[in-house]
Amino acid sequence: MDNNRVSDHGAHSQCWLVLGLVSIGTFMSTLDVSIVMAALPSLRIELRTSDLTSQWFALAYTLVVTILLLPLGKLGDICGRRRMYEWGIISFVLSSILCGFSMTAIMLIAARAIQAIGSAIMMAAGPAMVTEAFPDNQRGKAMGFIGMSVAMGLCAGPVVGGLILKYASWRWMFYINVPIGLVLTMLLMTKIRGFDSRRDGKLDLTGAALMALALAAVTLALTQHHHLGKIGAISLFTLGVILTAAFVIVEKRVANPILDLKLFNNRTFSLGCITGWANYAAIMPVSLLIPFYLKYVLGYAPDRLGLTLAFGPLTLVVVAPVAGSLSDRFGSRALTTVGLVLLTVGLLSIRTLTPTSTWFDVIWRLVLASFGSAVFTSPNSSSIMGSVKRQDLGVASGTVALVRNLGMVSGMAIAGAIIASVSPQFTLEGLKAAMLASAVFSAVGAALSTLKAGAG
Repeated sequence: MDNNRVSDHGAHSQCWLVLGLVSIGTFMSTLDVSIVMAALPSLRIELRTSDLTSQWFALAYTLVVTILLLPLGKLGDICGRRRMYEWGIISFVLSSILCGFSMTAIMLIAARAIQAIGSAIMMAAGPAMVTEAFPDNQRGKAMGFIGMSVAMGLCAGPVVGGLILKYASWRWMFYINVPIGLVLTMLLMTKIRGFDSRRDGKLDLTGAALMALALAAVTLALTQHHHLGKIGAISLFTLGVILTAAFVIVEKRVANPILDLKLFNNRTFSLGCITGWANYAAIMPVSLLIPFYLKYVLGYAPDRLGLTLAFGPLTLVVVAPVAGSLSDRFGSRALTTVGLVLLTVGLLSIRTLTPTSTWFDVIWRLVLASFGSAVFTSPNSSSIMGSVKRQDLGVASGTVALVRNLGMVSGMAIAGAIIASVSPQFTLEGLKAAMLASAVFSAVGAALSTLKAGAG
């Protein structure tokens, strides 16, 4: 592994500025996920469309980001990460304007898909730039700040979206990105130097196409199974598995693969990806199902519900940077293991909620689960990024983001299927069954985390 993370152009001297710019970009792209999710009912009414069509305002974004993360990460390694990040921000800004100009549901879906391209570039290139800028003994702290930015975006989305919908047009949910993006672009072009190292090779278009089709098939099978029916969902998922097998065969034979499968011979990298998936698959059902519990079982009003849910992301904001700094001093293996154990305990505690649970009963359980996930996330990301060579940072960064997206999507799909198997409508019994499944994921992840090489 190449331990020299500092570029020939003095990247280390710019490390905090780079981290600040990438964190703001991460916040923007995450905010655009949560703000639209919270505004789906209003967008459906404003654009006079159906519930099914309005889901694609969010799904188109998620789908495009998922299928492009690895190819764009690889492209950043080939073309230079700073240049790629600039392209990503410019694309994000221009597509945000298109989103705001949309007059129909189809126009907004198309604009959101274009916006996702810019977001995917930032997700793939940003953490790679940060890893290159910081020395090894500060990498965990830097990853912690990126994790904090993700949490802040998730937390701020419903609040910012609610204020915009109350006092202005929904179009300002997208226009708000424009001035921030322009400032980021100017700073990148005028203040940041370096991060333009390139590696020889061409983008493996066949591998990229196979991966895109495979991920699209799997993602749609997981997210649209209610509309596809059992046979349709299973068929689409099977197609995704077949395409994945074809992707693996192709990648083993080409000179410049999208994903160098030899990376998975590295125990830290492979176990980091598996446990990362387990973390997100376990924690995402909490965000998905607890709002239904608060509304339909405890009867919370929207303002009290929103305040209660905010404690989860706020815990991530506080804990993620601290966990990252601790991993710089003590390594990642112990922290990732402890984090997933705490997450497991938190998920099991949620199973003990009742129709008479108090506000405090809910809060401490949410905080415990979120605390465990936060203790895990930054050290795990740092260990993955630190386990690869410098020329593979873009691919590693894209892999981390891809694992996060797939974990979230599959976690939501599995939880939804469990809820539906218990009752056609949300029930407390369904919540308990889903939390048990999530606890199994995190417990298995904790066991696997102990197998990481050395201190991680």
